[in-house]
Amino acid sequence: MWQEVLSPISKELISEFKPGSLGENLNIYSEESNFPDLRNNRVTIIGVPEDRTNLKHKGTSDASNAIRKQLYSLYPGSWEINIADIGNIIPGRDVIDTIAALEEVCVEVIKHNSIPFIIGGSSDLGFAIYRAFVRLEQTINATILDSRISLESDEKELNSDNYLSHILTSKPYRLYNLSHIGHQTYYVPPQIISLLERMHFSTYRLGEIRGKIHLIEPLMRDADVIFFNNHVIRMADAPGQSDPTPNGLTGEEFCAAMRYAGMSDKLSATGLFDFNPRLESSTQNAQLLAQSIWYFFDGVDWRKGDYPFRSKTEYTKFTVLTDGQDEEIIFYKSSWSERWWMEIPAHPGRDAKNSLISCSIDDYNAARKGEIPDRYWKAIQKSI
Repeated sequence: MWQEVLSPISKELISEFKPGSLGENLNIYSEESNFPDLRNNRVTIIGVPEDRTNLKHKGTSDASNAIRKQLYSLYPGSWEINIADIGNIIPGRDVIDTIAALEEVCVEVIKHNSIPFIIGGSSDLGFAIYRAFVRLEQTINATILDSRISLESDEKELNSDNYLSHILTSKPYRLYNLSHIGHQTYYVPPQIISLLERMHFSTYRLGEIRGKIHLIEPLMRDADVIFFNNHVIRMADAPGQSDPTPNGLTGEEFCAAMRYAGMSDKLSATGLFDFNPRLESSTQNAQLLAQSIWYFFDGVDWRKGDYPFRSKTEYTKFTVLTDGQDEEIIFYKSSWSERWWMEIPAHPGRDAKNSLISCSIDDYNAARKGEIPDRYWKAIQKSI
């Protein structure tokens, strides 16, 4: 199946590796090497040279190899994980064929217990990753980082402006939670924010996280899949954008977000979209994205095997009584990672267990002051 839908990495990209570089240490499917055994690779890079869904994204098809060129030249950390690069999805006769091929590859990579990391193309490719989880019959928690919210009408064909609408309306419904991070309010119609709030999804505008990037770590930790959009970064740091803005995350904040994603024991797939190398005169944006991927690898290597891979009985338990002393919120702290979780009670009368959602020490301290954390309240509403 692999050779039918994937093209190997070209000789030009692998001909000049520096000794000891990351390129030398990756398990690359090239014209001169065999296909790697994904069971032995914790992360699998997949390029998608596709840009036909939206005219303003012409050029994002070149992103995969532009990022690879910079990524291969970096030096690896002291990692104990193996990483594969299995080349590029061969574009189909139309975009739907490409989406289907990417979905199939993601399904197989996840089945091999490897994390598919999609690079290149426009953000509507995230729909293919979502569909892979649907195929695997998994309930999905998704996180998106973007300066805009792609909720235009799903009556139009799938594109980068409405892919989230297609995710929300496609059957069977598997999306349990969505966290959208980094939108800039003046680019988003108020009714879209209201809609997501009514669905008990979380939205965090740029001003809430700018300079406080650590606040998004719990959101990344709960995600099964994360979509990173190049547009969430400010233009000064990422000039290869079709919709550049003077505001956005800094390069350092974006790399931190990538590391948080890698650190998540739950994360099973991710994608990096909407970089257009034709729109930058240097390689600055490509270098930034390559460095952010490096930080993702570093985060994966750091993983501690926390919840859901450990029982909550192994954590330190803290009980906080709310105002009036008639209800309690239970927190758990990991001694391995120093991270925190909140326990969400199951709905009375249902045959279900209490669950945990990620949080921070700030949520614990807020509860001690009598404040109910926002994520706790929304999770309770979902269970009703």
